[in-house]
Amino acid sequence: MHQLPGRRPNRWLRTVFAVALTAVATVWMVALLPFLLLASLVIAILMVPVMQRLRKELESTDSDLEARTINVSKVDVTPWHRQVRNVWQKQSERFNKKY
Repeated sequence: MHQLPGRRPNRWLRTVFAVALTAVATVWMVALLPFLLLASLVIAILMVPVMQRLRKELESTDSDLEARTINVSKVDVTPWHRQVRNVWQKQSERFNKKY
C-alpha cells in the first residue's frame, strides 16, 4: 500500500504527545492516591459500627431459626419425575446385583 501524496504525519510528534499524556495521567493518579486512601480509611471506620450491628442481628436471627426448626418435620420436596427415576434406578441396581 502506497502513501498518498501530501504531508506525512510526524510519528515523533505523536510519540511525544502520547508520552506527555501518559506522564500527566501518572502524576495525576499519584497525586490523587492519598485522597483515595484517606477516603477509604474514613469509610472503613464509619462501617465498623454498621458491621457490628449486622453481626448481632445475624446471630440473633440464627438463634431464632434454630429454635424454630427443632420441632419442624422435614418434607421431601423432590419432584415426581426425579422420584420415579430414583425408584427405577434402585430397581435396576437390585436386578443387576441378582444376575
